[in-house]
Amino acid sequence: MEQHQSGHKLLKGANFAMVIFLGLFLIVAYLAWGLEAEFPLMVIAVLHFLQILLAGLFKLSYVVRLIAQHHLGQPLR
Repeated sequence: MEQHQSGHKLLKGANFAMVIFLGLFLIVAYLAWGLEAEFPLMVIAVLHFLQILLAGLFKLSYVVRLIAQHHLGQPLR
């Protein structure tokens, strides 16, 4: 029973992380591409790096979600 509960906790955490990383990615993308004239070049470079980092963290969260679904015996989607 406790393994089942930990699987649900892991799934909930992964879903939450995916939402957070997607939201942060969209904000950073807007700053990097929509307001690029407002920032110095170094800030734009950091924003572009953050896009790569946040995309990677989103993908990692998705893999954790798949692991949790597998752990719970749910179909992988």
